[in-house]
Parts: sequence; C-alpha cells; structure tokens
Amino acid sequence: MAKLRTDRDSALFALDVAMLVLIVANLALILFEWIYVGTPLRGVLEGAWPAFYRFYEDTIHEHFFWIDLAFVAVFFAELMGQWIVAIIERRYHRWFFYPFVHWYDVLGCIPVASFRFFRVLRVVSMVFKMQRLELIDLKNTSLYRTADKYRNVLTEEISDRVVANVLTDLQREVQEDNPLVERIFEEVVEPKREFLVAAASERLQKATNRTYALYRHDAEQYVERRIAEAVEQNEEIGRIAQVPMVGERLSVLLERAISDITFHVINGMIEDLGASENNPVLNQVAEISVNTVLQEGSEDLEDETREAIVEALEMVKEQVLVQPSIAKPRPRR
Repeated sequence: MAKLRTDRDSALFALDVAMLVLIVANLALILFEWIYVGTPLRGVLEGAWPAFYRFYEDTIHEHFFWIDLAFVAVFFAELMGQWIVAIIERRYHRWFFYPFVHWYDVLGCIPVASFRFFRVLRVVSMVFKMQRLELIDLKNTSLYRTADKYRNVLTEEISDRVVANVLTDLQREVQEDNPLVERIFEEVVEPKREFLVAAASERLQKATNRTYALYRHDAEQYVERRIAEAVEQNEEIGRIAQVPMVGERLSVLLERAISDITFHVINGMIEDLGASENNPVLNQVAEISVNTVLQEGSEDLEDETREAIVEALEMVKEQVLVQPSIAKPRPRR
C-alpha cells in the first residue's frame, strides 16, 4: 500500500505527519478561541466548569498570541528547512521559486488572524500528498471527490491561461521577424534533409506511376498529334509523299513509325523513372528540389512560413482555451 521505499521517504513522511498534527491542533485551538470569545460559551464554562474556565482563561486565552506565535515559529522553521532542501536538490529552476510555489505556507506563517486560514490549505495539500503516495485512501469519499474535481478545474484553468499567454508571446515573436523561422529550417528541417529527399523521391515515384497509368492514352494521342503536325511541316517527308504510287503510303508509314518510336522512348523513360532500380535518378531530382527550397528560400516563402506558424499556434491556443463543459472531455493528464 505505502510507497515509502527509503529511510528518507519514511523520515519525510514522519515530518509531514508531525506537521499535520501540529497544524490541526493549531487550527482547533484557533477555532475554539474564536468560539470562546465570540459566543456565550465563555459564560457557560464559567458557570458549569469553573476549573477549566480558570485554566483556559489564565493559561491560554491571556497568552493566546504567544502560543500561536510558538506554532508559527515551528511552521516557519519547517518552511525554511524545506526551502533549503529544495535548493540543495534543485527542485525548481531558480532558488527563490519555492516560496512562490508554496505561497500558502508563507502566508500561513504570518501571525495575523486574517492569514491563519491559509494553514487550512497546508492541511489540504498534505492530505493530497499522502493520497498520491497511497498512504491513505480517501478516493471513495464524497468530500475527496468534490475537492479533487474543483482542484483539477482550478489547476487546468490556470495552466490553460499560462499556456495561452506563452503561445501569444510566441506568435508576437514570430511576427516581429524573430529568427525562429531560420532556426526551424536550420535546426529542425536541415538535420532531416536525407529523410525529406527519400520521402520526396518515394512520392515522386508513386505519383509518376499512378499519373502515367491514368493518362497514358492521352499522352499517346498527344504525341501522335504533335508528330503529325511536325510531319506536315517537314519538307523531306513532303517530297516523299509526292512520289507517284507509293509516296503517300510511305509518308503515312513513316509518320506512324516515328510516332511509335517516340512514344515508346517516352513510355520507357517514364516506366524507368517509376521503377525501384532507378531510385538514384529520382533521389537526385528530389535532392536538387529540396536543396533549392532550403538554400535559396525567398522572402515570400519565409513570410508564408511565419504566417503558417502563427495560424497553427492560434489553433492550438483556441483548443487549449476550450472549456471541458463545452468541448468533448479531454483525457486526464
């Protein structure tokens, strides 16, 4: 059940339990003091339980501020110790991040009545931590489910706003000619040059095979038409056609032979391009194309790339800000 795998984990758990007991005791004392001062309980105790009344009045009520200050001193010492440990273990990006992350602990250490409520948040945080370590199991309680639901909603709302602000700043940097596009080409696209060449070559090969299979008949008719036009304009073939008896027949046969030879040459070239053994040729074509795009990119291409990045970030931002109650439920992270 428990996830205490080391002596250090056990020591930290013992510290958490001790702090939890102290905080609960402190909150119970604060609650009793508030009831004692603000309700008729004081008079009831004086008449019904005079011994306890005198003890509480003289020992606790009269020195309540100093008693609470003693609790605060323990809480503050524990806070400083946890901060030092966090610095040593480099839990956060900067050494001063700890009090901001655990802001409720910091505010709870202020010995002012309006800040004592934040000690309740420390109790809630410790309970969730124990639940996460499977030291306790409160998942089946309605209180835990309700608290966990609203905690997730609050956490998601805050994180969504942070992500949206980050994306907005990134969009602004892209639009302000930040060298992000150049870095994308140099650090993302350039290392994948070989993959891009291979992918372009493969798709060019498939496109050649599919397109030629669909338009082979049209290509053949086009070749025949162009050759017929060329034959009509050729003077030598015109002289052959003027030979009596056989001239016209010879010119027709010659035209068909030229058309057939030309089409077979073109057909063979296209089929060779689509054959797997001729991949090096397509690879060279694809490599030249990719190199031209990467090395000789125009300003229009950079502008279009920037615009595409901004639009993509906007779509991501819109998706992040979609509320779960409106959109389909997102998977738990």
